[in-house]
Order: sequence, then C-alpha cells, then structure tokens
Amino acid sequence: MLGYAYSPRLLAHDPPPTTVDVAGRPFPLGTTNVSQAVLTAQAHELVTRSALRGVLVVLPLTPAPEDALLAVHTPAYLERLREASAGGPWDGEYAPVTPATWDAARLTVGGVLAAVDAVLDGRLERALVHARPPGHHAEPDRAIASTYLNNLAIGAEHARARGARRVAIVDWDVHVGNGAERIFWDRADVLAVSLHQRDWYPAHAGDLRATGGPRAEGCTVNVPLPPATTDAGYLLAFDELVAPIVRAFAPDLVLVAAGQDPSAFDPTGRMLVSAAGFRALAQRVALLAGEVAGGRLVVSTEGGYSPVYNPFCLLGVLEGLAGTDGGVPDPWAGDPTVRAAQGPADDRVRDAVAAVRRAQRRWFT
Repeated sequence: MLGYAYSPRLLAHDPPPTTVDVAGRPFPLGTTNVSQAVLTAQAHELVTRSALRGVLVVLPLTPAPEDALLAVHTPAYLERLREASAGGPWDGEYAPVTPATWDAARLTVGGVLAAVDAVLDGRLERALVHARPPGHHAEPDRAIASTYLNNLAIGAEHARARGARRVAIVDWDVHVGNGAERIFWDRADVLAVSLHQRDWYPAHAGDLRATGGPRAEGCTVNVPLPPATTDAGYLLAFDELVAPIVRAFAPDLVLVAAGQDPSAFDPTGRMLVSAAGFRALAQRVALLAGEVAGGRLVVSTEGGYSPVYNPFCLLGVLEGLAGTDGGVPDPWAGDPTVRAAQGPADDRVRDAVAAVRRAQRRWFT
C-alpha cells in the first residue's frame, strides 16, 4: 500500500516573485515565483486523473507540533518565521513569506510526520508527501530558496525519537541538499546523500570533499554530477554509489527528497532526466528500502518547476513507488530533449562517480 499526503490548504502558500537588490531597491526575478502554487495543483490533478488514484491511501495532514520543529530549528528562527507570516520583517534568501507560509510549512511537516508514523507502525510500507513548501534547503536558523522548514530532517528526528537507530536521506533534487548536510554533519545516526548538479546552488554546500564531521566521517555523501546527466547517468550513480553506501549504513528507515527539477525541461537546472527516469529512480529506491529497511520508505517532493513536465515527472515517481502504471503516457516522449535524456551515461558521469568513490573511502575499502 502506498500512502499519499496532500491538502489543497497547502496552495494558500503562493509567494510573490523573489527579488534581488539592484541600486538599493528590490528587483523582481520574473513575473511569478518559480515555486508558484499552480505547479503543485497541476501535479496533484494529474495524479487524481491517473489509474494510481485507486491504489493510493490518503494520509490526513495536521500541523506539526512545535516540539517536532524544535528538534531541527532554533527557537529564534521559528519565532522569526511566525512573525514574518504575520507581517513582520523577514530575511530569507530567495524565500519570500506570505500570511499562509507558517501554516502551510507546519502542515507539510505534519504530512511527513504522519507518513513516518504510518510506515514505522506498519500500516503502510511506503508513502509520498506532496509537499508545499518543500524543505531541503532550510537550515536550523534560516530559510533558503523557497524552503522554510526542513521537512525530511524533522521527519528523521521524529523517526529517531520513535526508536529508529539509523535513518538514511537520499536527495536527488537538482540542487544541493544543504540543509541535511549542515543539520547532520557530525551525526553518525543519519546518512545524508545528495545527488545534484555540480557547481550549482547553493554554493556553500555540496562539495565532493565534504564527507561529515569527525564523529560521522562518510555520513555526508555529496555526488556532484555534470550538467546534462541523463536517466542512465543518474541510475549509474544510484547503482554504483547510493545503493552500496545505503546497504552498508543499514538504516531502519529510508527518506527521499524527490525533487523533479533534474527534469529535461526544468528552468532551474540543466539536467536531462525524463519522466521514465524518475520512475526508474523511484523503483530503485523502493527495492533498496525493501532490502535494507524492511521496505520502510517515506518520499517527500522538493523542487520541480516545469509547468509542462513536472506533473508527469511526479507521476513517474509515484508509479515507481507503487510498482504500477498510471495509465498516462508521457506527452513529451517524442521530443528531442526527452530522447536525449534516454541517452547513455557518458565519461563525465563515470569520472564523477569514480571521484565520489575516492572521496568516500569508508564505504569502498
């Protein structure tokens, strides 16, 4: 059984365009926010029209309690975010706040906690949280790039509090999973693996040589991939790096930050992953969780900003997790860009994989 957590109440968080400072005044980047609410609504609509609607178990969402948030975020930051949503000052990096942000962020975390509970209790084997806002950039004391609360980091701490000895986070968003890197830097009970576009955003995290603190060497795993990495390139990195490292770590629960922004048409990345590629990644991680964690798997969406392709990529993830076809063909399957996404892994990707193996000697010696 596959759980699915979503609420239309999350759509109330629909921030204005992000801005940069030019000549002392804010200058808008585009006419809408890259993370506009309609993208979430479109993807959910496609899911409900697909054949998957008959196999999904809907998980109710309730706001996360503040003590769960405090397991990851500082009290001062949470107060700042709450006050900003009420109209107070704000200092997030590319993360504008609206009156709905605080409630939507807590509700999204609540969905992750409900999914973790359902999986740990054995009521479901795996679940996907259709998150809005996403969370993987959020650090303990600041919001970054459309993320405010680190949904999966809070989920990992919740699982640990419930008795999970070790938790693995696998992040395939096109951007670095900097939040988990910072939060769990010196923690040997949480493995944080990030596959991301090399030399992309944010610049302060994701380096190949960043492998964890002195008490947790190898528990931070960064996999910087070259631009235009295809489906086959991502699957190679998963098979050669993610799977053996997660097996060796032997977690009790696997969490996935499932960004669809590595897609072939995403405006925020330069990768070449197709809807079929996302399906294959989800199949791989479901099999891996079955092998090492008794099947216990919680997936939460992250970035994904193509209005024409993101819904089909999310559907691909759900198809992979459910092990069944949604009955909706990829309307872009014949496009030259999607055909390019189905090309082989090239030498640049193989070199990147080899570099990670050298940097992560704990797992490969």
